[in-house]
Amino acid sequence: MPTSAHETPLELLRLDPSLPDWVQTELLGDDAPTFDHARLYDPNVRPRTYQADAMVLYCGKDDLPLRATVYEVQRGRDPDKLGSWKLYVGHMETEFRVKASLVVFVPDKAVADWYRDQVARDTRSGAWLRPWFFTPADVPPIVDDELAAIRPARVLFSAMCHLDDASVEDMYPALLAALATLEPTAKIFYHNVTVGRLPAPARARWEAFLMTTTVGKRYYDEILNEADARGEARGEALGEARGEAKAVLLVLESRGVPVPDAIRERILASVDTAQLDQWLRHAATATTVEDVIRG
Repeated sequence: MPTSAHETPLELLRLDPSLPDWVQTELLGDDAPTFDHARLYDPNVRPRTYQADAMVLYCGKDDLPLRATVYEVQRGRDPDKLGSWKLYVGHMETEFRVKASLVVFVPDKAVADWYRDQVARDTRSGAWLRPWFFTPADVPPIVDDELAAIRPARVLFSAMCHLDDASVEDMYPALLAALATLEPTAKIFYHNVTVGRLPAPARARWEAFLMTTTVGKRYYDEILNEADARGEARGEALGEARGEAKAVLLVLESRGVPVPDAIRERILASVDTAQLDQWLRHAATATTVEDVIRG
């Protein structure tokens, strides 16, 4: 509960809102910019919704947080980030009562240098940022396939940072070991964002490398089988939707309900089988095609 010892210094601000500036500039010696007048502002903090890219808690065996990290990926220059990053870090430290670090991956070195300069210039703010900026050049190529089996994310991240390197082939055994640990959906995705983005000559050498190992051949077959299965599933779904769309039109035609070309095309183009099923039920009783679509 607030006490007079707490409230009295605040009450003095109502007499003179410039009191903190007197403390900051004259008593403590800060050379803050001059101003015309000071006015009190609503002290209730109601920030709009912000969302960090990721927040991580590092916990002990009892699952209690020991420290935290705000993790951001920043591709372009955005001066507002200096403010929102402070909110993210402050939220983590207040919510969990631990120290939080700020780690920012910046793919472009020039952009990273720009942010470092902005942080260095941010001397007027009462909340200081101490981010850990890093770029692809700070991520070493990982060639340890044993590590890849344990920490595949590290190897995949490293590979994504070095796809254009002349020595990327040295990473192939570790990259294969990392990809091979993933379940089918993740395997397809991370294959596409790593192998799929290799320059054509490097990708051809990857294909040749796969054929030199038993693991590589099995991996290659799994990729092809998964792609075939996905294509077959999509084909079946599209075929089912096409059949239901034709059924809707057939019912309307048999009942003498006119169907304009635009609505006919809309029905035939739909791949939402649940929606088509609903339209089919309505087509049995509707007096106009508009009633079917609205229903």
